[in-house]
Amino acid sequence: MKTLCVEGWRRIHHSYAMVNQWQLLSLSKRTDVSLRTKDLPFYNGQWQPRRGLFDGQDESRLEAISAPASHEAVDAVYRIAYPFDFSSMDKARTFVFGTSEYQCLNDMNFRAPFDVNALARSDRFHVITPSFWSRQGFLRLGLREDQVRVVPHGVASHIFFPSTSAREAFRERMNLTSFVFGNASAMTDNKGIDLLLRAFAAVTERHPEARLLMKGADDLYASKEYLSKALSDLPVAAKTRVADRLLYDGATLSTARMADFYRAIDAYVSPYRAEGFNLPALEAVASGTPVISTRGGPTDEFLGKEFALFIDSKRTPFVRGGTRLEPDLDHLINLMSNVIDASTWRIQASKIGASHAAVNFNWDAIAAQLIDTIFDVD
Repeated sequence: MKTLCVEGWRRIHHSYAMVNQWQLLSLSKRTDVSLRTKDLPFYNGQWQPRRGLFDGQDESRLEAISAPASHEAVDAVYRIAYPFDFSSMDKARTFVFGTSEYQCLNDMNFRAPFDVNALARSDRFHVITPSFWSRQGFLRLGLREDQVRVVPHGVASHIFFPSTSAREAFRERMNLTSFVFGNASAMTDNKGIDLLLRAFAAVTERHPEARLLMKGADDLYASKEYLSKALSDLPVAAKTRVADRLLYDGATLSTARMADFYRAIDAYVSPYRAEGFNLPALEAVASGTPVISTRGGPTDEFLGKEFALFIDSKRTPFVRGGTRLEPDLDHLINLMSNVIDASTWRIQASKIGASHAAVNFNWDAIAAQLIDTIFDVD
């Protein structure tokens, strides 16, 4: 039996921590791997660990995973935290998880300086990233093609699934009686929140009953401030229309409550400029909610036209040789307007998308792919 030590974050809802915890839960069920874990310091010293992100049973399972004993030999180390730590173990293979949203990396992305040429000659060091889009940044860094492996993110289909009763209960609690667009993100520039607000302002001219539900992460980012800035940049009339129809929640929610959020909305909108994967879009699909997403980025790798609408975009240069996407605002407005009237398509998209996510991207299958990548890398 192989021994794997996972070094990363737990007990917060940062995307890296959530991916780590979902993977740990699936890995802990396997009988072919002896699992260890080591908690790494949070990126921000102000971040505080929280309980209740998972149900009691899953939290107990996470806490039960022990740290490696002193001088215990492990076969592989899988490190998932930020900044990226490219230091490699002397004896164990080292796998570092990372994302490159703009397909470029610089010194600020790394915990300490390293010799990329030496790493590129090593057969014991690899990078795991969740999309082929993100992979390009690590290849541009100078690593070998075979060193940078793609393992996509997954979804917990026993939590994120369509539920009419849960949807109705949430909407009743929030007094949502009309069509609702939604987005869950840090609200940073790469998420395209400014575009979403501008498009929603235009849509409400024809559909004044529409609402926009926004989920931020105020304990990790300045999400509310980013959203307020984007709102303040709108013309006065547009700002008033949006503000009157906007509902914002920046609190930390459990995974079950996040599933309720996705179910309650009628369309998840993500006009992003740069992403490493975009896990909320996948979770929305799994919950039975159609997605409107930027075309040309990593979401192309897991979204399909049967349950998603794609915003035309242009690839534009970014600093340090990177790339960003610029979604077409007019096309976004048209897609948001049209999806309101496309009730038949939305019903079909809900079923097809949820099945697609559950079958192809459940966390147990992704964990199996991760193990195959780590231990069969040759």
